[in-house]
Amino acid sequence: MNQETALIAQHDDVARGHRFSNVVYQGETWDLSHLDPYAFRAELKPDLTVDVVVFFSCHCFTHAEKKDNRTSVPAEEIFMEGHVRRVLNPERWRLSRELLPGLEGLLRNQQIRVLGGPLSNYAIFTATDTEGRTVNYGVFFAVTKDRSRRKRILLRVQSAYVVEELTPKLQKARKVNLDVLLLATYEGRKIKS
Repeated sequence: MNQETALIAQHDDVARGHRFSNVVYQGETWDLSHLDPYAFRAELKPDLTVDVVVFFSCHCFTHAEKKDNRTSVPAEEIFMEGHVRRVLNPERWRLSRELLPGLEGLLRNQQIRVLGGPLSNYAIFTATDTEGRTVNYGVFFAVTKDRSRRKRILLRVQSAYVVEELTPKLQKARKVNLDVLLLATYEGRKIKS
């Protein structure tokens, strides 16, 4: 058992039930194991180390049905999240495979933008789309202190997709680094946006 597997095993109480089964898109099986929850340790102060458990939503490989330009979506391209219908999105799936397994490293090397406290944050990374163009890949996530276990923070990736244009609100959002955001969350402090 490697170190990463051993660490997430300690958090099975929250990680269980957050794994996606493989799906089939136009005859191709999509392995979604890269979106399994994982955990990493973060030293926020010399005397404070926390475990951060990372979860992903299906929005990392689907898009809203209302944003699909087709008159009708084939049934085999529908992904059900509870009672909500989503549409499988090959570009989101491909980029999630390339970028999200290394999310901790990406977040450590990139300024995070705070949109209104620990519940609304994002980071933009440079990626290459299926046509070979350089694009902005936005990862939107919430960070909360776990109420059931001390020294545990939950980082939930709510969505990840190509951002065509940054809105003024996104452009003006305050920049912080990952450890500052994690410490503020742990201490219950809000970072002003």
